[in-house]
Amino acid sequence: MMPRLTGSPGLTGSPRRLGYSVAVLLVLGATPSTPAQAATTCFDVSCTMSCSPGVPVQISTLVPSSEFPAGASTPIAFLDPADGRNRRLIATQEGAILVWDGPTQAILPSLFLDLRDDTGGPVRDGGERGLLAMVLDPEYVSNGRFYVFYTRRDLGVGTLGDIVIERYERSAGNPDIADPASATTLLVLEHSSAVNHNGGQMAFGPNDGFLYISTGDGGRGCDSDQGTNGDGQRPDTLAGKMLRIDVRGIDPGGTPPDDCGVGPGSYTIPASNPFSGQEPACDEVWALGLRNPFRFSFDRATGDLYIGDVGQAKWEEINLLAASTPAPVNFGWVCREGCETAGNNESNCSTAGCPNDPGVSCQFPRPLGSYWDPILCHHNRGWAAIMGGYRYRGSFVPSISGDYIYGDVTCGQIWKTTTLDPADPAGIQSSCWASGFGGTFGFAEDRLGELYIIVGAASRIDCIHNGEGCTWAFSSIFADGFETGDPSAWSFAVP
Repeated sequence: MMPRLTGSPGLTGSPRRLGYSVAVLLVLGATPSTPAQAATTCFDVSCTMSCSPGVPVQISTLVPSSEFPAGASTPIAFLDPADGRNRRLIATQEGAILVWDGPTQAILPSLFLDLRDDTGGPVRDGGERGLLAMVLDPEYVSNGRFYVFYTRRDLGVGTLGDIVIERYERSAGNPDIADPASATTLLVLEHSSAVNHNGGQMAFGPNDGFLYISTGDGGRGCDSDQGTNGDGQRPDTLAGKMLRIDVRGIDPGGTPPDDCGVGPGSYTIPASNPFSGQEPACDEVWALGLRNPFRFSFDRATGDLYIGDVGQAKWEEINLLAASTPAPVNFGWVCREGCETAGNNESNCSTAGCPNDPGVSCQFPRPLGSYWDPILCHHNRGWAAIMGGYRYRGSFVPSISGDYIYGDVTCGQIWKTTTLDPADPAGIQSSCWASGFGGTFGFAEDRLGELYIIVGAASRIDCIHNGEGCTWAFSSIFADGFETGDPSAWSFAVP
């Protein structure tokens, strides 16, 4: 089971960080494109409160725990290949990738790919380690490429737990099996000194086609109590960041990566990356000031980026990086937590080098430091590891159209926005929408924009529907008998 994603002894820093000027950082991180706006305060609501979606919306189990095989029972990603075969890929924390067949509503006995260390694979799992993310190439149907984010097994001194971004390809002869020999290591982040704060999400930008990767701040509480000299506030380390790289060769002006990763990188740096060519900053950095952004997503309709950032001891955050906001954006960690200083009465982090900002209302950006506060935040009294979700852009549940849905590992509540206008971040509001979902490790979105809840700790995947079941997930929209001539498709079990 994935535990609370909190601070513990970890990385003390990279040699690249030595001597870097905080003053330079503040200049590079300042991107005040809009006037500062004050928001309401963060939520402090008991996790014992019960709530449920309004009729007719329901949440049902699509893939039950009984389907998962032993040793591969902790789902962390549910992916839609969009290849017309009504099958999904399920990545598990242990390192196995499974195939779920929609028509039979069963997991196939053969694995798509096995990366588990106990079978000779590279993934070391346990606690916050493991296979943490998987994403399909935008051209997966034609090229069969996909990418994984995992913490690696011990390959020698100083390698255990390093973060690896790797590319694989689907087998040429069987779409339900990947080719293990196709592995190409793209990026390795040194992380051997910490078991936590790995970050762990990847997504392709819908507007630019680049790969975005979220990373944690290195593992030690309060970013090692180094203030602005910690990972989150320094652009010359890959930790505590949102990274942006070109793995598809689509930017003709892209440049080779610098030396921030471990070993050579098999990708290029988009020419529009804000720190490209600005040594000693890392070319890959797109946004900074994050603590442990475990789950994030793009709004497929606008390209806006929503980031769930796990807090220290007081506030869990949802941050917004609008597509129209120029990079780099600095989300403030470790200077800020929630709508206040991270040196607050509960987290009590060192904020050495941070602007003296006693403000307790969120602003976008703040006049001091140009930090962007969260659009939504929750108190750690019950929330312990926020799971960023998705803005609903499907069509089968019209009552939640355009709403952003998110949750928390420990609290067990799913929340949904009641007011959401990215142009007015101060006016965004949310409320408890569903309860009883403890152990949620993330959410998923399919090709149609429909949403799923990945309850990894309970070994199941749920779907959100309008009272008629998630029929689209296991029966082709057009395979209703009229087009196929098969009347048996007119009826089927509804989860």
